[in-house]
Amino acid sequence: MKMMEKRLDCGHILFVNNFYTTFPLSEELLKRKTLLCGTLRRNRKHLPEAVVSAKLKSGQHVARRNGRTVVMKWRDKRDVMMLSTVHTGKVMDSSKVNRCGERVKKPDCVIDYNQHMCGVDHMDQLMAYYTPLRKTLKWYRKVVLQFLDMAVVNAYLLYTKLGGTKRQIWFCKQLIRSLVAADDRPTELQPTTSAFMHHKASDLSRLSGQHYFDVIPATDAKSTPTRKCVICRKRGQHKETRYLCKTCPSKPALCVVPCFNDFHGSADF
Repeated sequence: MKMMEKRLDCGHILFVNNFYTTFPLSEELLKRKTLLCGTLRRNRKHLPEAVVSAKLKSGQHVARRNGRTVVMKWRDKRDVMMLSTVHTGKVMDSSKVNRCGERVKKPDCVIDYNQHMCGVDHMDQLMAYYTPLRKTLKWYRKVVLQFLDMAVVNAYLLYTKLGGTKRQIWFCKQLIRSLVAADDRPTELQPTTSAFMHHKASDLSRLSGQHYFDVIPATDAKSTPTRKCVICRKRGQHKETRYLCKTCPSKPALCVVPCFNDFHGSADF
């Protein structure tokens, strides 16, 4: 109410996200001749139980009205709850077309909200489509993934701004493929080995590109050092080798035959 003080009593419509949307706020704004439309959290107070607990199939909706305030739940890919003092909750044709060429039907409040929401809401919407966030006890993992997700969405927005027309899922897949692909840059430009690089089966960059083996460099202690072969160790064998793959960032030690080919040719080792 403090942020809107200079905009009240003018008949404006205020679009807000679920952080702000509450039934008492809608009533208070109505007293100041200001209408409200926004997404809604299901754990807010003063919401009709028939709407909150409704089990809906895709495309179905349920709504309840109290005076000018409408609380509605609509099932898209997931449940979407809305509160509005502007709309009736009526389902109508949107501008989108599905794979069958049919107009996608959405509630009127959802259509207007998607049209008028600002950058933060739009960012949250795009991030929610293909979010990498999962339940975890390690809070810092969510923080890192959130920033990574924001970077991906920002990159996609730049792609569309420069004329790109492909869908977001296509862009994400292309980005993933480019990240896991082998680095074909010259050896001097490749990233140096660091302590946190391990020979994980999930690193699929080893399956593409050209790979070359080299002799493990000499050290002060040994002129011909050896290391345990990563493939043999996975198989429960303890064989040592003088050779490594100089192309892979982790520089794995590998027997020339057959482990070198197995490491770069099999998804599972």
